[in-house]
Amino acid sequence: MTLAAVRPRFSGHETFACRFAWLPKAVRLIARDPKALSDDERAILELGLGKNMVRALRFWLEAFDVASVEAGTWSLLPFGQSLFGQHGLDPFIERVETQWLLHWRLSTKVETPLFAWRHILYRRMRPDFTRSELLAEMRLEGERLGYEHSDVTLLQHADVFIHSYLGSQNPASPEDALDGPLVDLGILRRLGRRRGGTDRFEPVFALARLPIDEIGGAVIDYAIASYWNARRAGETVVTFRDLAHGEGSPGATLRIETDDLRDHLERSPDLWSYRPSGDAGTITAVSELDESLLLKKVYA
Repeated sequence: MTLAAVRPRFSGHETFACRFAWLPKAVRLIARDPKALSDDERAILELGLGKNMVRALRFWLEAFDVASVEAGTWSLLPFGQSLFGQHGLDPFIERVETQWLLHWRLSTKVETPLFAWRHILYRRMRPDFTRSELLAEMRLEGERLGYEHSDVTLLQHADVFIHSYLGSQNPASPEDALDGPLVDLGILRRLGRRRGGTDRFEPVFALARLPIDEIGGAVIDYAIASYWNARRAGETVVTFRDLAHGEGSPGATLRIETDDLRDHLERSPDLWSYRPSGDAGTITAVSELDESLLLKKVYA
């Protein structure tokens, strides 16, 4: 994927992180009337949200690969249909596996990645940052890609990432106090305070590495197949380094320890043939990379 082919998204969320109830409520509204969500007044009345939150909800439906709109008519995408549609696997996001899958779909867009997600998960060398440090990095990265967004836009976008995984610390309204479907994953943590880019003491945030048991082997298998189909389509072999550290990879996205990922591959000979070679190694798929089948196995 060349720089010209990547069109990162910096806004559209109206500064609101997704709330737990939004996706299920929107899916039910789409089932009743596929056009209602495109009408601000009807959506406000049906969903009980303000206008900016309705716009944010539309953004998150598309960002999570749950639904899309064409000519004002909304319809569920295959991923959204499988999880939230009629006879969906987890229509009310009651299982942590669903939360991991939502994080995966949100974080791994190939052509239209969310800029903050791409930068924080895949472009930085260090796992820890303050808001001002992150702002300076995002400004430089945005300029490198040919964008000239204001610091306000960049910082709001960074804050949406933070609030998506840590929730709202000082909610301004009851709706703000409702955390979203990614908060319980433990991907982002607070690590005290230090002097940031403003030379003032600021909260420090850090990406965590997580035990594989907290994610689930079936989720990881789905993520491997999804990564392979999206970024290595047509290739019969993928390197372990790419699978563990590459942009949009299961290792980097799900925050898996390298040794844990290696152990998982070795314990799954019915799906993956892993040939170790020092720090590298190669993986071959034993069977067809059927994402829909692997998705069902997550809930088996």
